[in-house]
Amino acid sequence: MAELKMTQREMMEHIYSLEERLTQVEKLLQSSNSKVRSMETNLPAGTGEPEMAFANPLSESKVFEHGLAWIGSAVLLLGMIFTMLLVNNLFGGIAAFVLGISSAVLTFYLSTILKKSLTYMAFMFTICAHLLIYYALMRLHFFTETPVITNEWIVVSLLLGSVGFLFYKADLAKSQLMGFIAYFLLIVTALFIDQTQATLLLFVAATITVIYLLYRHGWDSLLILSIFIIYIGHTLWLVGNPLMGHPVGAVKAPQYNLIYLLLYGAIYSVVPFLKQQGKLSAEVCNATIILNSLAFSILLLLVVLTFYSKDYLLIFLGISLMCLIYAIVLNYKIESRFDSFFYVNFGFMALSIAVYGYSALPGSYLFLAWQSMVVLAIAIWFRSNLIVLMNTLLYTVILVAYLITSKSIDSYNISFTMIAIASARILNWKQSRLELKTASIRNFYLIITFFVMLFTLNQAVAVDYVTISWGLAAVAYMVMSAILRNVKYRWLAFLTLLAAVIHLFIFDISKMGVGYRILAFIFVGITILGVSFYYTKKLKSSKIV
Repeated sequence: MAELKMTQREMMEHIYSLEERLTQVEKLLQSSNSKVRSMETNLPAGTGEPEMAFANPLSESKVFEHGLAWIGSAVLLLGMIFTMLLVNNLFGGIAAFVLGISSAVLTFYLSTILKKSLTYMAFMFTICAHLLIYYALMRLHFFTETPVITNEWIVVSLLLGSVGFLFYKADLAKSQLMGFIAYFLLIVTALFIDQTQATLLLFVAATITVIYLLYRHGWDSLLILSIFIIYIGHTLWLVGNPLMGHPVGAVKAPQYNLIYLLLYGAIYSVVPFLKQQGKLSAEVCNATIILNSLAFSILLLLVVLTFYSKDYLLIFLGISLMCLIYAIVLNYKIESRFDSFFYVNFGFMALSIAVYGYSALPGSYLFLAWQSMVVLAIAIWFRSNLIVLMNTLLYTVILVAYLITSKSIDSYNISFTMIAIASARILNWKQSRLELKTASIRNFYLIITFFVMLFTLNQAVAVDYVTISWGLAAVAYMVMSAILRNVKYRWLAFLTLLAAVIHLFIFDISKMGVGYRILAFIFVGITILGVSFYYTKKLKSSKIV
């Protein structure tokens, strides 16, 4: 009976617990119902109960409110433009201008009336009003057979004033869409001017404005889109500005456009500092750096091919110097390693082009090979594994290109060999600084050393002494192994001796004279025995690294 009573108590406790939970659920349902009623009271009269779609703004609210506002505003704007064109043909430019300004004022007034009840439609009406003002002002001089105002600069000043006012409204309303429209109109106005210095100067002003708006509001979409627009605008200028009816073709003189191109690239390059201040994400910053460098490189290539195809050394040398200096600044000021890594590689890419301009192939191969040592030093300074990997790839590409495209040059062969050995030793020396967890890159350089050393000696000495020279190289590896206490050089010595034996039996035995053949066999045999004796007596007790 006691056990049964305990069971009844437990059941009663569970029932009380369930009642408390039901009470809490009822309270939650009552609060949600009150919220729904408050939403219903705010609906316009006659709308009835909210439908299921009302709870999902993406399905109906966004489409009908925003989408239709976009479409309706665009249709209305085009209708007003066509009306202005008709009035211009019937009554002249002044009447069309008055109609355009009057329509803009009326649209502004409608926007003010609808601001509280239909916020997004009022917003779209404001944009339409600004576009109507811009179009009305533009038609005073541009794209008309009988300009109302013959002085181009008066109309340009009015256009810039309207664009500046739109920038002000965008900043005030914190509207990225308004900011983009104002930016686009500023680029278009610059092209309307059709005078190089004024056009390109406005391009620079537009780029600075984008960075300013990014700093104030974090408008990263505008930042990305502006990269495409600014470089497309410069390209339009470069091909003769067909927007103004000119035939497509490269401009005849550079007119200092390279300076403006460098300014675009430099202005967009400040984004790592804005990222550091939290104005944009790391992903957007990296995308901006990459897109800016790609667009800048493509346009720079067009400019160089058009104007500086025979004299580009100083251009790329200057770009390289600026990028390397900026990479050093970023390395100490910015936490992200990607920023400094990217500008280091871009700088050395520009330096490689400058080297090619200074000394054409095959002379460039030697300078580029030694340049890889400078890159490695920068990588150690910056503690960047990425730069080490890129430098390894650079060295390998240069070496393969030299072996394929150039005849063998002893000084070049020796340089490639010494660079491989030195790179391996530097990486081993500074591996803790670089935080390299494996020795794969060092091993790669040593493998290159092995093959390039054989190739170098094969090309540098007479045919009869190739095997002997390889034997001497094996002795040199053993000496390095003893000094550095590193087993990897002993493996190089063993493989080199093996290569010498193979060369001796396959090539030398049939082609060498009797005297040279005897000398080679004796020397290689003594070398092998000597290495074996030295290893057995001296190295077994030493610590192998």
